[in-house]
Amino acid sequence: MHGSVVDEDRIHSAAEQLAGAKVRAIEPATSGANSRIFRVATSDGLFALKSYPSRQNDKRNRGDVEWRALQFLTARGVTSVPRPFARDAEGQFLLMEWIEGPLLTSHEPAHIGQAAAFIAQIFALSSESEAAQFPLASEACLSTARIVQQTEERLPLLNSDGPLGAFLATTFHPALQRAKRHAQSEQAEEELDARLRRLIPADFGFHNVVREPSGRLRYIDFEYFGWDDPVKVTADFLLHPAMTLSEEETRSFARAMGAALPQDVEFGARLKRHLPLFALRWVLILFNPFRIDRVSELSHDPVARNALLVDRLGKSKKLLRWIEPTLVEGIVDGF
Repeated sequence: MHGSVVDEDRIHSAAEQLAGAKVRAIEPATSGANSRIFRVATSDGLFALKSYPSRQNDKRNRGDVEWRALQFLTARGVTSVPRPFARDAEGQFLLMEWIEGPLLTSHEPAHIGQAAAFIAQIFALSSESEAAQFPLASEACLSTARIVQQTEERLPLLNSDGPLGAFLATTFHPALQRAKRHAQSEQAEEELDARLRRLIPADFGFHNVVREPSGRLRYIDFEYFGWDDPVKVTADFLLHPAMTLSEEETRSFARAMGAALPQDVEFGARLKRHLPLFALRWVLILFNPFRIDRVSELSHDPVARNALLVDRLGKSKKLLRWIEPTLVEGIVDGF
């Protein structure tokens, strides 16, 4: 309890200092695996305060990246992201515009086009001179080899006992070997040329979209923003476990991304080659709660742990459909 009080005191203090006004109320708004957002009511109005908890094995300065990304975008007329107002020197807190409305839990067909237009807008801004200030996006994937490497690096971090271990041994490993053979047989690939890279908001999907009362969509969560292969943001949108897209919506988004990159003649070929590998990478991300270096974050209740594992195993089977060439070819056919 003492630690909780200290945490609440720190949040209140940060909110008051960054807002430069008396805080009247603070309420938790959203809580993700890597950050928390609070609704802050002050004498000057409403704000959102984002807190970036630190992990010993994660040295990324997510607060600094998000601050610079929001400044860059809003300075260029992008109004579909929150306006940033202030941050603390340590990079643990960011004060920004409060966006009223719920997270988008169910989408309409028109939302696919709006999301694609937003990403295309960021692609276009990648040619700005100030865009060069940004680093690579978090866990950037600029080649087939890099996607495979990132996937294989996750495997030793997972608990290999019980049902998860059996799944990895009998289902995941054979699927990975199959996807690797397919990707490597397509084309020997070097790291993507810098001219074809684009700024992307990594971890992009409707799970990071707020729908305002007017129906307008606003996009949040830019702590992993940076340079990457545009195939990566396309694949993440199509594959994210929080997303449920029809085949037509999947094809529509992929085609819109290709249309936004007319000079990238190999975009469709890379998407076809990499989608199965990204699907397998997402399978392992699903099991992050069971990583041996995050065991303290997992529920101590065995019933809750088992329910979470069953849920993630079910979602992983949905992702594994993407290693089938016919499914991928149906999405990228005609590029």
